[in-house]
Amino acid sequence: MKVIVVGSKDWEDYPTLSRKMAVLMEDWVYQNPEDKTLTIVHAGNRGAENMVTEFIGKVERLVKQNGYSIKEKVYSIKTFTGNNPMIARDSKMLEDGADRVLVFQRGECKRSQALSKLSEAYGIKTEVVKTH
Repeated sequence: MKVIVVGSKDWEDYPTLSRKMAVLMEDWVYQNPEDKTLTIVHAGNRGAENMVTEFIGKVERLVKQNGYSIKEKVYSIKTFTGNNPMIARDSKMLEDGADRVLVFQRGECKRSQALSKLSEAYGIKTEVVKTH
């Protein structure tokens, strides 16, 4: 399973993020027992995207003990150029394909809103988790 995680830079709710990730992982194992690798894709921004790196570090050993693997792929802004490298990066994450998109949105984050709309246009199941 490949999951794109994006979020507001000011996302501060680690407990909500970790619960959503745990539920996602449980569903993945239940629905696709033959799929032994979970790849989490993000851009490495502050907030939710850095928190997902922390989450991976905390669950990696347990995941491996149960016969699965968890990988992380970071799309760094440094590798994209042009008029708007953030849009190019986010588009590339979606073009590379994913099974799910999790959006952790605090307030009116334009990037999170735009990426959730774009992911739905790509036909990727998208869940938006909001906090104020």
